[in-house]
Amino acid sequence: MAEHDWLNGSNSGNQTASGEMYRGTQPTVRHELRPLTTGEVLDRTFYLYRSNFWLYVGISSIAAAVNVLVSIGRLTYLHFKAVPVTSPDALLAGSLFSLGGLILYFAIYSVTHAATVSAVSAIYLGEQTSIDKAFAAVKGHWLRYCLIALWQSWSAGWIFVLMVVPVAVMARLGLRNLNGLVAVLVFFALGGLVYGLVAYIRNSLAIPAAVMENFAVRRAMRRSKQLVAGRKGRIFLLLLLMFALYCVAGALQFPFALLLLHSRSAEQIVGQFISLIVAFLCSSLIGPVASIALYLFYIDERVRREAFDIEFLMNKTSPGGGGAAAGDQATAELA
Repeated sequence: MAEHDWLNGSNSGNQTASGEMYRGTQPTVRHELRPLTTGEVLDRTFYLYRSNFWLYVGISSIAAAVNVLVSIGRLTYLHFKAVPVTSPDALLAGSLFSLGGLILYFAIYSVTHAATVSAVSAIYLGEQTSIDKAFAAVKGHWLRYCLIALWQSWSAGWIFVLMVVPVAVMARLGLRNLNGLVAVLVFFALGGLVYGLVAYIRNSLAIPAAVMENFAVRRAMRRSKQLVAGRKGRIFLLLLLMFALYCVAGALQFPFALLLLHSRSAEQIVGQFISLIVAFLCSSLIGPVASIALYLFYIDERVRREAFDIEFLMNKTSPGGGGAAAGDQATAELA
């Protein structure tokens, strides 16, 4: 299949040199709705990403900038307080900044994930969009997306945390005669990672469901489990791809980490600045891939299980039809 065979309409949807897709003035073109193989989903993911590059990276860069700002804040604090890097005060300050940054990043990433889903949905179903429109579509439900993301993360890690915390406490207390118990806890912790991966995959389509069908947290989680049932392997392959992309990003940052370990004070400032820029670029560039792919898996499962393609066309062609929004409203009422 040629790259643009699955586009409906005379326009191929390529981004213009003037950046029309970024500003939301692109001509509308709807992509073909039909059951897709995993390879076709990934192919469409990267095509949509390339053809609307600045739109997706612009949304993703907001969350990526949070990590950079938190790191700059931590480094600035340590510099002006003249705190040695290896001191307990530096460790405490670093932990507090990291915890605060993680909470802030988690909240903003949840909203940018939802905004990316909204943007790719508009493009995929033949509507115009922009960064402003994508955030306007999700701004009233930011707490919902944060709670869904929190639920997803907790379902993936609660067993591992429950097993590892006692091990850390025993190590801290210096208890050396409980090696058998430690071994059992570590074994169950590793098993918990496997369970957590399956649990995360089951809940992975909750944010697309919440955005597209306006479901609350519990209904979105149930909807995700319903759509993923029997199809977990596809999303597992996506997670493997994301793991590989982040490994490449880590490899790009590794030389700068070595530079920081063997540099003087002035060189460290330059090295840290370059490292933050590289981390920002990697996060901004990789972040949208999973959001786009998860939306496509969500739509594909609806096409396979519920004939969403027929429902969408009927709403498009009916008098006063509202397209995807009308179809999703009907689906939500019947669910």
